[in-house]
Amino acid sequence: MSTATLENKLDRALELIGSIDPEIADSYTSLEARILAQALENVEIAERRLREIQKLVGEFSDMLV
Repeated sequence: MSTATLENKLDRALELIGSIDPEIADSYTSLEARILAQALENVEIAERRLREIQKLVGEFSDMLV
């Protein structure tokens, strides 16, 4: 793979990720590792939010019954 192609793919991955947490940036030396670590962190955050939403919606549904 050419360097330009790799850079384009990394740029696109960064667009999808958004910003990289400073702790992650400090913890990983390669950009690829930082992107993957941030993606994993984003998934974990999304899962926590989803569980909280499910809890809130479940409580709301219980109030309607």
